[in-house]
Amino acid sequence: MSTDYTIVDGWESLSDAEAIKAAIDRHGKDGTTSVAWCTLEAWFDRGPEYRFWMDLFLKRIKQEHVGWA
Repeated sequence: MSTDYTIVDGWESLSDAEAIKAAIDRHGKDGTTSVAWCTLEAWFDRGPEYRFWMDLFLKRIKQEHVGWA
């Protein structure tokens, strides 16, 4: 299944920081949650944009993980 719909125009050329800002502009204040929403939106097509957002989401949650206390 493929569509011409994109979550964020020009996502292919965005740096991580630019993509996070674009996700926040689209979905709210929290970067990780906003990226997760973009991932969910792109999931339906499961194309390259989905992979982009999923990879960025995984980077974000790995950075925020501080271990179990």
